[in-house]
Order: sequence, then C-alpha cells, then structure tokens
Amino acid sequence: MSIDIRDATVMAEGAGARVKRHLPLPVFMNFDPFVMFDHFELGPGTGFPEHPHRGFEAITYLFSGEIEHRDNLGNVSSVGPGGAQRFTAGAGIVHSEMPSVEETTGGIQLWVNLPRRLKAIEPAYEEAPAETVPEVAFEGGCERRIAGEGGRVSLKTEALYRHVLLDAGGRHAIELPSGWRAIIYLKDGAVRINGKSLSPAQAAFLDDEPRIELEADASSEVMVAAGRPHGEPIRQRGPYVD
Repeated sequence: MSIDIRDATVMAEGAGARVKRHLPLPVFMNFDPFVMFDHFELGPGTGFPEHPHRGFEAITYLFSGEIEHRDNLGNVSSVGPGGAQRFTAGAGIVHSEMPSVEETTGGIQLWVNLPRRLKAIEPAYEEAPAETVPEVAFEGGCERRIAGEGGRVSLKTEALYRHVLLDAGGRHAIELPSGWRAIIYLKDGAVRINGKSLSPAQAAFLDDEPRIELEADASSEVMVAAGRPHGEPIRQRGPYVD
C-alpha cells in the first residue's frame, strides 16, 4: 500500500490547448490501468482537431464550456458542464474534440487501457449529458458518478470515476476493492487524502489502499479515478496504446 503525491506538468497539446498533465510523462508514463490524465483548458479556436487512436478507452468530462465530438463512425455530439463523452478506440478510431462556445472550455480527459484480449474490438462512442449523470448527496457535499458502480458511463475495465464536491469541513470516504489503484486530483480548494495534504493541480496516486478518505479544509472539487490493474505490458506511443 502506498500514496504518492505528484505535481502536474503544464504543456501544450493539440491546436493551442494547454493541459496540466499527470500521465503520460517521461518519468511517469502510466499507472495501470490508467494511461493518461489531463486537465485541459480550451479557448476559442483551440482544441483537438481530427486525429487517430487505438487500444484504450477515454472519458472527457467537462467543468465549463461545451465540447463537440466528431468521429469516423458518424457520431456528432456536444456536452456541457457536468457532461461526459466516452469513446472506445479498440481497433482504431479517428475523432476530433473542439469547443463549440466562445467561453473557455475546461475539463479532464482520462484514458483507461484496454486488456490485451480487447485491444482489437470494434470502436464505439457514448454520450452522457449532464442531466443523465447520477448525483449522490452526503453530509458536507455530493458526488457525481460518471462511471463504475452507479455511474452513467460504461467501461470495459473494472473501474470507477467520480467528481466529488465538498463544502469546507466536509468529509467523504470511498471503499476500494483489494488490489485497485486510484488517482485523486484536486481541481480547486484544499483537501487531505488519507491524512496527506493536496494542493490544486496536484494528484495523489494510491496503490492498493483499501479506503479513500477525503477531508476538505475549504470548499473543494476533487476527481477520483480508481480501477483494477490489468497487469499486462503497456506499449504507449502517442495516440496508440498497444
């Protein structure tokens, strides 16, 4: 069991996009089953023009603005704040993600590796508008269940993905199955993860911790991604994860 706190690396991506990246980096390529974690911000005229992918699934979740997804399967759809889009690249997909409003569009893109036996499955797309994402209230906050148990979006990997909003002084706990790994990212505020302090844009990487305990010292927004490692070699090259 371990907890590792890491700072984000700010970098350029796509066409004029700025991202705060935790994965992949030369010193930290992946965290099985997760192979990318980016907090992006897109202004008008910037974004991610048409490009290919293979071998993983991706969820784009929005905090602000609106983003339009187009792909070679014929899908065209847009989601706004609190909405999500999931594509399964599988054997291969070509898509674009571009902001469709003038205001800043911000969110998280999370890539989840596919197990080797599913690398060549047919590509697919799923849209989850904000009003379809379940929201569960608790004392001191609420959590939006994007994927996993009680979540809106389906994945081929055993995993959960949640957006947790905490009031100052709020507490929340999430139990994890044995052997799972988790990424806890602080978008805004000040929280402690199992007693360790996290600052905005930092992420905590948990390996086989049975419980995530969040304590907010200020009003906070936290992203929690957790899943069971596939335990297979990961060959990651740009947009491909073979």
